[in-house]
Amino acid sequence: MTITIVLTEEDYLTYLLYSASKSKRAQGTRRKAWLTISGLLLVMGAAMLTSNDGFYSYYFFAAGLMSLVFYPLLQRYSYKKNYRKFVRDKMAYKIGKESILKFGTEYIETKDITGESRINTSEVAEINEIASHYFIRLKSGDGLVVPKTSVATPTFVDDVMSVMQNPDILVTHEPNWKWK
Repeated sequence: MTITIVLTEEDYLTYLLYSASKSKRAQGTRRKAWLTISGLLLVMGAAMLTSNDGFYSYYFFAAGLMSLVFYPLLQRYSYKKNYRKFVRDKMAYKIGKESILKFGTEYIETKDITGESRINTSEVAEINEIASHYFIRLKSGDGLVVPKTSVATPTFVDDVMSVMQNPDILVTHEPNWKWK
């Protein structure tokens, strides 16, 4: 089974955002930053309350409550902006270039402008499907991005699984996934 794909900046960005949304470490870091900022503002408001400075107390309490509500939105925007910058800096040479993926029983062969490589099918950990992409994640942490627009058949996952013949691969379908 051979597929020819041309990846865009959005394809790489979607893959990075999906990976970050599924990473326990990234989730913990995001939550910790959110609660730390909000907590510090609320503690400062409580400290100002004891010093009889009402204006600053209300100011810090309001800022703390606002950060509880709006900080996740700002953080989402910030992550997306930083990942987009990363893609533009590090992946610009791959954007818009043709890549060929050939799925076999023992290997996945890839060919693009950087060269050719073979990946053992035993190294495939999981195949993730979202509304717009398929992500083939390897045990090493790397992955392959396959836009659904590049695949002619809606049974891509089943076709790949039948070609690779590896029952240990975890398949997840998340058609409603969005970056949040």
